[in-house]
Amino acid sequence: MKRLFRAFFMSLGMFTALPCPYRPWDEDARPLMLVCLPLVGLVVGLLWFTLGLLALRVLPAVSAALIAALPWLLTGFIHLDGYMDTCDALLSWRPLEQRLRILKDVHVGAFAVVGLGLLMLFSYDAARAVTAKGDLRALLLVPMVSRCGSALCVLTLKPIGHSEYARVEGSAAQRLAVCAVWLVAVVCAVWLKVQALALLAGTLAYAAAMLWAARTLKGVSGDLAGFALTISECAALIALAHIP
Repeated sequence: MKRLFRAFFMSLGMFTALPCPYRPWDEDARPLMLVCLPLVGLVVGLLWFTLGLLALRVLPAVSAALIAALPWLLTGFIHLDGYMDTCDALLSWRPLEQRLRILKDVHVGAFAVVGLGLLMLFSYDAARAVTAKGDLRALLLVPMVSRCGSALCVLTLKPIGHSEYARVEGSAAQRLAVCAVWLVAVVCAVWLKVQALALLAGTLAYAAAMLWAARTLKGVSGDLAGFALTISECAALIALAHIP
């Protein structure tokens, strides 16, 4: 239990920009960090929902922009960075070796800029429709579901050679735990009468984005996980905007 506790705060410190006075590092707890990632998503979801409601009441003129941007702000843009890097690599249509070099390149290319622009347009437009409805409850669970996808993919798929996850060996118990968390999130959405279809849309979008990226680049990495996670949350927001 102590290892799991430390792993949660290690994951919270690594994958969010939230102030946290307790920042342990325990190599023995490191294998559990990915299992804790959906719980980090729950924390992000609670803040997304709470700050979104606050924006609706206090700053209604810019509430849509804030709701669209909050997932990026709360995570310190770490997943958005992976999204942009992966856009550059995938959309270059170069041979595999060159795509992998582009993926590791710290410079921002044209495809990253175009991809970011499209993502911001879709996210903002969907957020406007969501704010018009005023029901933000699904935002509680969307980040949790997207991070279930990231944890499961990293624990299951072959890593790219230079990936920081090259030494990660996911066990069947870890994968089962992540799947159980995903199922609990969907069941909670149905029970609370939250738009569960938005969570399913996010899951399908994650799977499609990761399938494209992993097949093209012959593996998975943190950048690809951020790419698919970002698309997943945008897709869930779009679905939420269209579900009555």
